[in-house]
Amino acid sequence: MAYIGTQYKHEQLIFLDELAKDERTITHGYGYSEVNTKAVKRVAFIHSKQYTILLALALDSIIAIDIMEGSCAKEKFKNFVISQVLPQMNSYPHTRSVLVIDNARIHHHDGLI
Repeated sequence: MAYIGTQYKHEQLIFLDELAKDERTITHGYGYSEVNTKAVKRVAFIHSKQYTILLALALDSIIAIDIMEGSCAKEKFKNFVISQVLPQMNSYPHTRSVLVIDNARIHHHDGLI
């Protein structure tokens, strides 16, 4: 495994990831109660719209962003990378030439990774 700090320069890196937001995102998964009593969480069920944000960041700026209603499928992710991220990249070893992504299932697509 190569460490980013030793193999690549910061200006070469573009970080790509997705995040989701809905009304349940702001609820806490923990709470407090009196000693020897169980904490009870009462939350009304909210069926709301979900939004997904695809984001590509460089050291100094946002390279590409896409906000969509609902979840993001592999094909949408692939199209985002091909149409918005890759045109902003350069050949290695120039600036913005290394794409860094995690191993999420949505990132695995034939011909992409």
